[in-house]
Amino acid sequence: MTAAFPPSSSAHFSPEAEQQIVGALLDGASGFSLIARNGGIDLFADPLHREIYRTVEKKANAGELVSLITIKAAMESCPVLAEYGGPAYLVRAAGAYLGHAAIGGYVEMLSELARKRHLSRAIADAQSALATGEETADRVAARLETAIIAAESSGGSQKPVGMLAAVTAAVEQARAAYHGETDDVVKSGIPALDKIVPGFYPGELTLIGGRPSMGKSAVALAIALNVARAGHGVAIASLEMTPEAMAARALSEATAHARNAVPYTSMRRGDMTEAQFKAVVEEAQFVAKLPITFLPRAYADLGALISGARQVLRATQNLRLLIIDYAQLLKADGRSRYDEITAISMALKALAVSMNIPVIALSQLSRQLENRDDKRPQMSDLRESGQLEQDADNVMFCYRPEYYLERKKPEADDPEAYSEWEALMAKHRHALEIIVAKQRMGQIGTAHVKFAPAVNKIWED
Repeated sequence: MTAAFPPSSSAHFSPEAEQQIVGALLDGASGFSLIARNGGIDLFADPLHREIYRTVEKKANAGELVSLITIKAAMESCPVLAEYGGPAYLVRAAGAYLGHAAIGGYVEMLSELARKRHLSRAIADAQSALATGEETADRVAARLETAIIAAESSGGSQKPVGMLAAVTAAVEQARAAYHGETDDVVKSGIPALDKIVPGFYPGELTLIGGRPSMGKSAVALAIALNVARAGHGVAIASLEMTPEAMAARALSEATAHARNAVPYTSMRRGDMTEAQFKAVVEEAQFVAKLPITFLPRAYADLGALISGARQVLRATQNLRLLIIDYAQLLKADGRSRYDEITAISMALKALAVSMNIPVIALSQLSRQLENRDDKRPQMSDLRESGQLEQDADNVMFCYRPEYYLERKKPEADDPEAYSEWEALMAKHRHALEIIVAKQRMGQIGTAHVKFAPAVNKIWED
């Protein structure tokens, strides 16, 4: 007995292929890992087949025996199975199984059908939303584009890779690096950091974490400006600051490099000398030509961000980097904030892969670290951020000892303590530590640089 399925989706449903995969699962979970990698439960459109897969998955993950007998026992009271003729359906599905050799082909077929169902639902939802007129066209388009990216990044096109192909690709990467032909790899432009992290590679997700005022936005902007000055396109989702505020910081940094520093707060207040104003105007001519595109706060919705990033990709010939400032300001669907951040993390990694560029996301860390004596961030400080730590290929933290020392200034009537404090302040003046806490393909370490917050300038002694 074959389960009925909604006629509107029948074009993207193969009961015979699903029954073959169910038969494989009932045959000792044969091919379970292949099925799980390529979509798992989403491969099945039939509700009973989905229940069977869910039961097999639960037993397989628990290390329990999977067989026709154990699954029959586990599903004895399943109401869906009763609608399909009871345990006899399981026996027929197991008996119809043709063998392990064909599993790969059936999985590939079902993966393709699953992606088509996903797109069909997204298109239908978009048409419904447009018909009701309750949502803006931009929001509908953003959701549809998010669905397209999800379909692109699903396992349908992923196939096993042999050692020969993997080694060939690795040698080609090494050859390109040896000859300096890594145009798709972008460097931070901060020498001390580049010694630890040789570059940001396409498809990689990098996380820059820190508490407020630790310099994470400054480091991200410095990287963006250095990449743009090297002739590469950069997109910045500026969700915390307006594009004008980011541009003011970029201008301030440019005046500092030109040895006529103008703090961006002075620019905003108009508190400048004639020479300083002239310097701002002169540097603006160069900064304005940098290939940087901003996605403002209106792109805080995850779907809107994905849509906007792909728009920039289409409009920019040489887009090499996407920066999100910062991840927790993005909005996504989820039953809890933890679920939302997990969805955001997975989407950002998928976006990096689908756009084939590195993505750098900033992350605000929990204030709990303020309770420690050593306030340098640790990987454990990311635990409240869902899957960010797992999905990130690189994790970096920003730490400014001067910031905390300033808040420990002793009373002037204690000369000895005040003198010790002054000595420590002098030692850590302008110090910024960029802590590389995770690098999937490299070492960890700390880049010691100098940072002037007033002009957003990062430099080395």
